[in-house]
Amino acid sequence: MDRIVALLTPYFPYAVLVSLLFAAVLLLLTLSLRAEVRRLDSRLKRLAGTGDGQELAAALERFRDIKEVKDTVERMEEKVADIIQYLEGTLCRVGMVRFNAFPDTGSELSFALAVLSKGGDGFILTSLYARDETRIFLKPVKRAKALYRLSDEEEKALEIALGLVTE
Repeated sequence: MDRIVALLTPYFPYAVLVSLLFAAVLLLLTLSLRAEVRRLDSRLKRLAGTGDGQELAAALERFRDIKEVKDTVERMEEKVADIIQYLEGTLCRVGMVRFNAFPDTGSELSFALAVLSKGGDGFILTSLYARDETRIFLKPVKRAKALYRLSDEEEKALEIALGLVTE
C-alpha cells in the first residue's frame, strides 16, 4: 500500500493540471466559435442590405450555417458547464509534509498528505514509518476542518492544501 501511495503521490498535481488545461481548451474553443458566429452574422447583415437577389440567396444559405454554428456553440457551452461542475468536486488541492516520526529513523520517511476539493472536502493520509513497522491513518476533512484531532504535520499539510502557507 505504501508503495502505491508513494507512486501516485507525485501525480495528484498533474491530474489537476490536466483537468484545468482541458477546461481551458474547451473555453477557448467556445470563445472562438462565438467570434466566428459574430463575424458571420455581420457579413450576413451586409449582404442582406444590398438588395441583390443573388446575394440574398447566399445570405439565406448562410443563415442555415449560422444556425448550425450557434447550435454547436450552445452544445459546447453546456459541455463546458458540465465540466466546470465536475471540476468543482474533484480533489484539486494537495499539501504534503515529510517528517521523521521517530528519533531512530532518518530520511523523513513519514508523511502527511492532505487532498481536498475546491470546497475543502477530502482527507488527510498519514504514514508513520518506523524501522520495524509502518502505520497508515486516514482522517476525513469537511469544509476545510478535520473531523479528528490532527498532529502538527497534518495541520501543516492541511494549511498547504488550503493555500494558507507555502511549503
